[in-house]
Amino acid sequence: MPHYDHSCEKCKKDFVVEMKISEVDKKKVKCPECGSVKVSRNVTNNSFTSESVNRYVWDKS
Repeated sequence: MPHYDHSCEKCKKDFVVEMKISEVDKKKVKCPECGSVKVSRNVTNNSFTSESVNRYVWDKS
């Protein structure tokens, strides 16, 4: 399952949420530190490798 980086707008803590792609825009995310629902999802640049379809390969290097 994919991991999504979030930041709390109230306490400024960064945290990661694991959820299905279908839940991304539907699931209410709460800060695990203060419980606030005022969080924002961060755009990240992670490496991606697909073993089943080897035509999509992005690497940080």
